[in-house]
Amino acid sequence: MPEKQEHNYRWIALIIASIGTLPVWLDSSFNIAFPAITSAFHLDVSLMQWAVIAYVLTTASMMLGCGRLADVFGRKTVFVIGLGVVTVALALCGLAPTYGFLLFFRAIQGVAAALISASAPAIVAVAFPPGQLGRALGIMNMVGFAGQTSGPIVGGALVDRFSWRGIFLFRVPIALATMLFAIPFLRESADREHETHFDLAGAATLALSVVGFLLVLNRGRALGWFSPQVMMLAVGSTAVFCGFVFTENRAKQPIVDLSMLTPGLTLANLASLLANLAMFAVWLLVPYYIVDVLHYPATSGGTLLAPCPLGMALAAPLSGFLADRFGTRRLQAPGLAVEAVGLLLTSRLGPDASYVSVVLALILIGLGLGMFTVANMKYVMGAIARERQGVAAGLVSMMRTLGVVAGVNIAAEVFSARRAVHIAALSQTHLSAAAVTLNSFIAAFGDAFRVSTAVCLVAIVLSLIPARTAPRNTAIESHSVADPIRAS
Repeated sequence: MPEKQEHNYRWIALIIASIGTLPVWLDSSFNIAFPAITSAFHLDVSLMQWAVIAYVLTTASMMLGCGRLADVFGRKTVFVIGLGVVTVALALCGLAPTYGFLLFFRAIQGVAAALISASAPAIVAVAFPPGQLGRALGIMNMVGFAGQTSGPIVGGALVDRFSWRGIFLFRVPIALATMLFAIPFLRESADREHETHFDLAGAATLALSVVGFLLVLNRGRALGWFSPQVMMLAVGSTAVFCGFVFTENRAKQPIVDLSMLTPGLTLANLASLLANLAMFAVWLLVPYYIVDVLHYPATSGGTLLAPCPLGMALAAPLSGFLADRFGTRRLQAPGLAVEAVGLLLTSRLGPDASYVSVVLALILIGLGLGMFTVANMKYVMGAIARERQGVAAGLVSMMRTLGVVAGVNIAAEVFSARRAVHIAALSQTHLSAAAVTLNSFIAAFGDAFRVSTAVCLVAIVLSLIPARTAPRNTAIESHSVADPIRAS
């Protein structure tokens, strides 16, 4: 009976944790509401970027700190608090009277996203034995990717039938209901075997340095990479990060134990960052290609974006099953290779590309990234001791977020620079202005995706470098989160 109860609890924990992440993944519905929000508040389109920045900066900068909070004070506690905060934040965003209030509430929503993203995978990791963890993480990511896929579809319908406020308010019942189920059904888990305290100085310096570096990426394009403001911001962020490293080396219980950053773990996280960086050109450039080049209407054109996250959702559970059976490192490079093939095929799409060829390219990107993500996630969480699974989950989520933010800025920079070169060259020909516009877009589009393919190839190389040390899961015994043989 105890074994049956334990089995039942694992799946209850997985269901609650997976559904609890949906309010975060469903933020993909936000972009579809940009035009309605700018119209409602009479904004210039360029100001909408701050609604994204307010959310992403707080999420990325607080991810590791929230993971450590979960380890110290309890993963269930942090998860429930995150659900409570996101419930309030989404309601406030949906009722925001001015754009200024919306920005403030988006920042609160970002804090909640960090709390949930750092604690939910940790809850699953400590509940499942090593032989089943891959499948559990695969199912969890499948739910998340499915939410990401449906977000724009649901969001568009809500904006059309109600208003932009619906994209926030429809997530309130999901978060609230999950919180009410989590309180009685989830068990608390934390590091109770050692005297623990929270490294506030480390959390603060890490958060400030991440915010600074992300602002450098964002403002560098607008103000110039060598402008005084951007250079001062870069120097200041570097100084604060050095302060973080100094603090962590002296702290008894740091946010990040720097000794745990073995070569294998470091390479795995860099590969994750690059894999997500390479993919994000899809979300930035493909919508313009679909509408402006292929001339699909927004509704049917939107279905062309679905294959990428759909492929991720389909690959996630399969990757989890294979990771449990064959180990994680055998799946990371093949997954990245499939992603690279999809990116290369996308770079070759032209003005006469068929619907099927676009779908094929995008679904390969999704399948490859989905296969890589789950295997990489299991490896990273298996490389960190059980009492620090919150930090492990926070590290995985932070790498993903940093890759996304960097990918947006790099893809935009490459596309803009290369398009200017192509426009200058094509202007010397006898082509019409419309033809120059079209051909320069196609050429720059291809260049951007070739760069993304190259980035993905670098990630493959990193994933193939042998790890000299096995995952540091010595503290994880019967409920370890990685097979110490297969994970390496």
